[in-house]
Amino acid sequence: MFIRFAAGSSRRPLSLVLLAALSPLGALAQAPASQPATVGAPAPASLRTVTLKEALSLAAVQSPDVAAARAQAAVAAAGVRRAWTAWQPEVTVGGQFVHASAEALLDLGSFVGLVAGVFQIPPVNPQMVPEPVVITARNSRYASAQISQPLFTPAGVFLLGPAKAGAEAAELGALEAREQVLLAVARTFLGLQGIQQMMDAAREAESVALQREGEAKAQLGVGMTVEAALLRAQSETAQARVQLAQLSGQYAQLVALLGALVGESVQPAPFEASGGPRWLIPAEDQSPWEDTYAVRSASLAVKANEGKVTYDLFSWLPSVVAQARGLYNSNSGFTGQNLTYELSVAASMPLYDRGQRYAALHEDRARLAQAKAQYESARARAHANWVAAKANIQAAEAALAQAESQAHLAARVQQQVAAAFRAGMSTSLEMSDADTRRFLAASAAAQARATLEIRRVELAGAAGRIAASVEESEQAKQ
Repeated sequence: MFIRFAAGSSRRPLSLVLLAALSPLGALAQAPASQPATVGAPAPASLRTVTLKEALSLAAVQSPDVAAARAQAAVAAAGVRRAWTAWQPEVTVGGQFVHASAEALLDLGSFVGLVAGVFQIPPVNPQMVPEPVVITARNSRYASAQISQPLFTPAGVFLLGPAKAGAEAAELGALEAREQVLLAVARTFLGLQGIQQMMDAAREAESVALQREGEAKAQLGVGMTVEAALLRAQSETAQARVQLAQLSGQYAQLVALLGALVGESVQPAPFEASGGPRWLIPAEDQSPWEDTYAVRSASLAVKANEGKVTYDLFSWLPSVVAQARGLYNSNSGFTGQNLTYELSVAASMPLYDRGQRYAALHEDRARLAQAKAQYESARARAHANWVAAKANIQAAEAALAQAESQAHLAARVQQQVAAAFRAGMSTSLEMSDADTRRFLAASAAAQARATLEIRRVELAGAAGRIAASVEESEQAKQ
């Protein structure tokens, strides 16, 4: 699982193990070993170079995944407005124009005259007979306006609270999605920085291998060594170049992934021990896993489902509505008025709705049981993540201390063997072994540093504090 440059050793790059543990996509494919011997810059110079803090800030603002989560939360927030509609009035207006082939009249004078002619009784007071009344003219115009105001409705009383709880749960879910995106950004970013350090070690290995190759050629030319030493030096040079090419290909893959997560093509700045935000890690006695967005969202989902069950239990209550209606008729008719209005109060109580209310009650009770189980599962997972993150960071700190100690020791051994080789007290094979161990230790230290930084981010993520840490760092900077 380490970089090897000795002849006959494994060519599997250390970065594969690093990416398998650190990248959210797991191990990535290796680049072909037939790439050119001299590998250029790991990423195009046109890419914007950012620090971890800047990458996290960009992702929190413009990441497509974060934008999708916020849109989903906005959809849930619209449900609160829909719940408020149960208390809002309904206003309708309408109009109509009617053309008839013949008008309809009520002519009492003709009726009186007909009766008088039949019975030979002349009318005593003909002036008392009213004028003909137009029931429907040839062209008639009608208009109406109605307003209905709910005075009491079970939906307005019992569904507003669940709608608000559901909207808050969706908002917390969007924040949890943002935390996961930021965690993926941090893992990818720090994985890239780890590859950068391993590429530095590989370049140094290539430089030293070329130096050893030149020395072997010079010694072979004067008969001080055999061709096996030159072959060993050339093999180490080739392996260093293959390793560098593979790391460069993986670097390009992770740069593309980082750009997809951030929403902008960027590349990481060189590794600095204090280059990231100051992670806010609460004390364990505060139970920080209970305050994560996922647990809080699951808790509100339980509250929302409890409210729906309560509504199902009381949906039989009557609904009371007050109505006001205004009418316009171009035919004044018997009233002699074109404008009239009506006021009413109506109540309705559902006695039996084909069993739909009982079916909804059973369905919502099942959803409530599901929400409670998901809440307990979210709490258990959050606690397990916290325990695992605490254990991992302690192990990473111990591994880093050991790796750095080995790197310093390997560097001293390399210097001692080189001095002995120049004095003729050691062989080229011992020198090759010392070089290999030196660069294996340097690569292991680079991996350990990247792993420790990622474990710190994971601990902050287990407490739901990644975004809060970035925001506090921005405020402190201002």
